[in-house]
Amino acid sequence: GGQLVLHFSVTIAANLPSSVTEIVNDGISIHGEDGLSTTGSPHTTAIAPAHAVSLDPATASGGAKDAAAASYIEHVTNDGYQTDSYAITASGGWPTAAYDATCTTPLTTTATVAAGDSVDVCVKVDVPVDAAEAETSTSTVTVTSSADATVHASATLTTYAAAFDTLLVDGGNLPAIAERYKAAVGGTSYGYWDLTKEPNLPQAYLTAHRNVVWWTSNAYPAPITPYESELKAFLDGGGRLMMSGQDILDQAAGTTSFVHDYLHVDWNGTEVQNDQATGTVTGVPGNPVTGSAGILPLDHLVLGANYEDQVTPIDPATAAFKDDTRATDGLTVSTAVYKVFFMAFPFESVGSATDRSALMASTLSWFGTP
Repeated sequence: GGQLVLHFSVTIAANLPSSVTEIVNDGISIHGEDGLSTTGSPHTTAIAPAHAVSLDPATASGGAKDAAAASYIEHVTNDGYQTDSYAITASGGWPTAAYDATCTTPLTTTATVAAGDSVDVCVKVDVPVDAAEAETSTSTVTVTSSADATVHASATLTTYAAAFDTLLVDGGNLPAIAERYKAAVGGTSYGYWDLTKEPNLPQAYLTAHRNVVWWTSNAYPAPITPYESELKAFLDGGGRLMMSGQDILDQAAGTTSFVHDYLHVDWNGTEVQNDQATGTVTGVPGNPVTGSAGILPLDHLVLGANYEDQVTPIDPATAAFKDDTRATDGLTVSTAVYKVFFMAFPFESVGSATDRSALMASTLSWFGTP
């Protein structure tokens, strides 16, 4: 009933040829004095090279305003068994340079890194003052072992330029709807990002904008849930968000901390407020965005469904739209940090093109857009 634990240690000879890359134990056999015996399975242990290095992440995307710098943090790991340091080179279509982990001191070589340890390196990419909205540049950062110049690792960084204050984010599944938003924005310059074509929206590119107009049409289920951490960062940085969709809150999607703490919507996940028949929405007098909107019909042929969601605002949110039953279907939030205009129905279905342009102009004015 007892248990015997055996420990083995192996010392690698200093003159072991570099061609030997692993230790192979062909099996173990144990024989007891009482005649009992057992065997173990073969086991292979890789031998770490004297010098090896890796960079993480190997690829990354970011962004910054024109005339500003996008910053990336790269983790340099010593994968060899000897202490080493690493020379750093960085280059790209836009000016690219390496810095210490604080992103303040230029860096050409890392400090010494013990076997298995890591050190952080900051890489900055300067966006030109005249870069076009969503223009990209690719940069490469390479680290090379100081002890063995044949040992190196590289990472590829893609940087997006944010030339404008306003970004339209298409999170729906009906491409033609984007034209209604673009038309409503009118003379305001904007960037456009289609999540159906490129679902990876770089955090830094998003937060480089002041105003974001985000719609999901009738995308289902949980169309914004994968992006809530990015949206939190955007609002925490002082962003202004206009969001609209028919099924953003459906089921558990409406019970997340982002919906509760940033959209300021109370949602219990049942069908009590979900998919309620709605014919019109009416602006709430005194609301800074919709106070003068009046009664606006909803064209259900646009998305092919005659229902919307109802919401319960949480302080400091205030009602922005009421539906036929006088339930709240939209709200505005204004804090010392951020602003939100949320519609639990599709903006693209509201009234006429003139009505949508007026509502968008009122929203951007409240955001503080010139």
